[in-house]
Amino acid sequence: MHKKRSFTTAFILLFLVVIILTKCKVEDDRAGQEQQNLQQYLELQGYTDVEPTVSGLYHVVMQEGEGESPVESDLINIEYVGSLVDGNVFETTNYDLAVSRGISREDKIYGPARFRLSSIGIQGLREGIKLMKEGGTSRIIIPSNLAFGSQDFGIIPPYSTLIYDVDLLDVISDPVEHEEALLNQFLEDNDITDAPTESGIYYLESVAGTGDLPANDATITLLYRGYLLDGRLFSEAPMADPFVLSLDSSFNIIPGFLEGIKKMREDGKAMFIIPWYLGYGSEGSDEGIIPPYSTLVFEVDVLSIQ
Repeated sequence: MHKKRSFTTAFILLFLVVIILTKCKVEDDRAGQEQQNLQQYLELQGYTDVEPTVSGLYHVVMQEGEGESPVESDLINIEYVGSLVDGNVFETTNYDLAVSRGISREDKIYGPARFRLSSIGIQGLREGIKLMKEGGTSRIIIPSNLAFGSQDFGIIPPYSTLIYDVDLLDVISDPVEHEEALLNQFLEDNDITDAPTESGIYYLESVAGTGDLPANDATITLLYRGYLLDGRLFSEAPMADPFVLSLDSSFNIIPGFLEGIKKMREDGKAMFIIPWYLGYGSEGSDEGIIPPYSTLVFEVDVLSIQ
């Protein structure tokens, strides 16, 4: 009985060793194929004289910038196209390109993307952007060991080299000062001379409305459009789908919006300009739609107050 158990144990161990060796061979084959595909791509693009960094990524300067290079703590504002070596685009800030490639998303604001450099999850992309200068354009070629490795990530297969074409529009070392400058420019461009409230929002009423101001437990039905200072729409409640707000359960509504809505009457219309610290703060919205330190503009039309 003891010999039989020992034989069974040895067989299981041998079986596991065979599985591990087979898996290692498959991974080696995939890694080898990736390296072959990468070299073919470099040759086709004429990058044979481009040396990789110590980590292994390739950084090709398409247009030299003249500003500062970003550090981990900086916010950056970029436009980009992410593709595979076969040309398939998997991510981009360009809406028309996203639509044409069938990868557009409703939960994304297209156009320049602002975020903290340290929040980029792809190691090679972080490294590549740090090699850039503000105002520059680069092609960053990232082997899979600096990206998603052997993992299958959505439409990106395992062992995929990633190609990012990046325009580094802004390096933002002081986001508070940067956003204040953008807000002042917005006010000037739109001839807004009204003073903000004590908290800091701009409440611009175009139609006064009728009746009383909403009580603390009021239910308000309203239409709205919310957009960034550059005019990009991030959310709306149109007539076909009005927003119903109960003030006694409004814990998830940003403070600036609540302050503005409490100043409105039924049938009233107003614009709220909400500074970042009364919106989604220094981190932006949880789902990533609203960037960090974003001033928000809302156009609001109150249909009823009950």
